[in-house]
This record gives sequence, structure tokens and C-alpha cells, in this order.
Amino acid sequence: MKDRKENIAIDEQDLFYSVFFPENISAEKTSYIETDKSFAEILEFYRNLKSNSESKPNDALKRKIAKRIPAYSLSNVIQLYALKDSLLPKQNGNRLAADSKELKPKMTTKTFVDNDKEYLIKVLNYADITKVFVFSTKDEVVKNFDMIIEPHNLKFHFEDNSEPLIIEHTIEAEKIEIRFN
Repeated sequence: MKDRKENIAIDEQDLFYSVFFPENISAEKTSYIETDKSFAEILEFYRNLKSNSESKPNDALKRKIAKRIPAYSLSNVIQLYALKDSLLPKQNGNRLAADSKELKPKMTTKTFVDNDKEYLIKVLNYADITKVFVFSTKDEVVKNFDMIIEPHNLKFHFEDNSEPLIIEHTIEAEKIEIRFN
């Protein structure tokens, strides 16, 4: 059984789907995610996000907010802001002296959500590449949109969100905007 577990590849999309849309992932992956304790914090984060996103403001409240806050818009532009406390994997065990030469983490992650919690974007920076995952909390395929990553005004076009965006270098994102075409 252990050999089968080692062959299962779990990515950020699998973790997201295991909470929001468990019917969209295999029973084998679901079982692996539920039994692997290293996913506990990330799963708890997604569970909290799901419970907070289930209550929606009505249209009257949205119009009031749009009038008073310029960043809030009812148009085809959606602003996503970084969450304050991104979850980073915790180090288990002792660190050896030989390990201390590399002080930078091998992977960093930053999570962005919109005001309505309808969209979630995860930016994962590895040593020399970045992967950007776009999720809809309504289990929709998000189609034909541009993503602008600030502060560097990097613009990318997506036909849909079925695959992550892969950037051949690391990026520092402070704010992300989605524009539907």
C-alpha cells in the first residue's frame, strides 16, 4: 500500500478541490489527502475560506460599496488582494548544520482572494519558476480572461483556468486583477 501512495502526485488544485468540489477528484487522491497530516493546515485554510464564502452580500449592499470604495467594482474587472497570513509548510525535526547554508525557502506561496470570495489565486514561487493557479469557488471554468500582476504590471491571457500559468522566473505579486474579455 505504501508504494501506491508514493506514486500519487498531489498539487494545489487537488487540495482546493478536495474541500470545495470533492466529487471532482479521485477516491484514491481523496484518501491520500485525508490521511497525509502534512496537508492539515492547508485543508483547514480552504475549509475556513469555503465557510466564509457561502454567505453573499445582496446586490443593494454591493452597489453601496461600489459607490464608496473606488477599488470595489461591479464591472468585468475583479481585484484580488493578498491574504495577510499565507500558510507555509512548517519544518519538522531538527535542522542540520549542513542545511543552514541555504536560508531561502525552496518554495514560497501567496494567496489572493477577491472581495466576494468568488475567485482565489495561488502564486507558488519555486527556485527558478512560478506557478499561478486560478480557482473559482463556484466550480466554474473561468474562460477568456487577462490577469495583471502588480506591482510590475505583468499581463497574461488565459483561455481558461484548467492549467496553471507557468512563468520561467520568480515573481513578487502584491495585487492581482482579473479582466474578462
